[in-house]
Amino acid sequence: MSERQSSYFPILRQRVRQRSFRALFLFVTSRCNSLCRTCFYFDKLNSRDDLTFAQLEKISATAPPFEKLWLSGGEPFLREELPEIVGMFARNNAIANVNLPTNGLLPDKIFRAVDRMLAATPNVSIDLNFSLDGLANTHDAIRGVPNNFRRTLATIEEAERRYKSVRRLRRNVLTVITRENYNEIVELGLHLAAEGRIDGQYFEVVRGQTPDASLKNLTQSGVAALHRRLMPFHRHYARKLFAHLPAPVRQFATTYYLGNLRLHFDLHEQCLEQPRKWPMRCTAGETTIVIDHNGKFRSCEMRDIVGDLAAFDYDIRAALASTAMRGEIAAIERANCWCTHSCFIQESSKFSPSVQLFRIPWAWLRQRSQGLDGIPLEQVERFRALEAV
Repeated sequence: MSERQSSYFPILRQRVRQRSFRALFLFVTSRCNSLCRTCFYFDKLNSRDDLTFAQLEKISATAPPFEKLWLSGGEPFLREELPEIVGMFARNNAIANVNLPTNGLLPDKIFRAVDRMLAATPNVSIDLNFSLDGLANTHDAIRGVPNNFRRTLATIEEAERRYKSVRRLRRNVLTVITRENYNEIVELGLHLAAEGRIDGQYFEVVRGQTPDASLKNLTQSGVAALHRRLMPFHRHYARKLFAHLPAPVRQFATTYYLGNLRLHFDLHEQCLEQPRKWPMRCTAGETTIVIDHNGKFRSCEMRDIVGDLAAFDYDIRAALASTAMRGEIAAIERANCWCTHSCFIQESSKFSPSVQLFRIPWAWLRQRSQGLDGIPLEQVERFRALEAV
């Protein structure tokens, strides 16, 4: 088999798969140094009941091999043993990817931890996701920290200097769409793309019960119009992301990357104002589990607590097989529980052949045919200048 073929078939095998446990959402700490008005976890922050390292060791020891570790908090880098936690799941559970969000306010802690993680997990890719929710004044107001925007940009700049050559560490920005930042998200994206310091930027609609409910005052038509202007950013970063691949593999990977992101946007729009059934079943609680900072577990971050891992001696397999979790899985579809949560859209879509083989390629074709039509001329010209560099 040629190198080109060997690169192609692993991608192809991921398109259709049987349902099995694939992803752990782990809140590694409740500690946080921000006061974000978008935070759905705000009422649990800075508690005194974080899981101990010994309890996390039991969780890892009892979990089957799985693909992706989604970390959360709190601010994950406030967990002193963070590199050891990631290394433990790499050794025990053969994880392939870690998703690691950060507000970027603790550069010394971030870089020390990332260096140790890279050394301890040579076969794991890491998505280091910096939060930026608008331009300077807006971001600082949403996050509740003076000079947060400036400080996070400085951390991003240093991360590029340190890790630019490390392909398995992707440096991304995650932006939450709210009523307050809606009109400046495109400008933020253009600024970040022009600086060229990141590998991607991703966009989520604000979700869950937040400290400031007014931030959720968005309309379906408004979000759809914004998504139309954001797709060119994904095309821009896709060119960077897959530039190292041979041409046929690059085209295949780009098709699924952009089609997948367009599918996410489609579901964000259709479920924004009221739940509407996804084109695939939600597999929360079956292929995924959410573990809170204190060991309580749920099927999804947006649903109620199902149980306490302490009652199962921190055995994930036992929690997944429990009567309570079986009941929760059955209740999800009955409850008309369809949302805008990209993490669970992503994890659920992996197990739907019709989505993988038809919906995602069709979403790619639609976004490709639209190109830059309907986007304001100033944005088009700035994109063209970016692509000419």
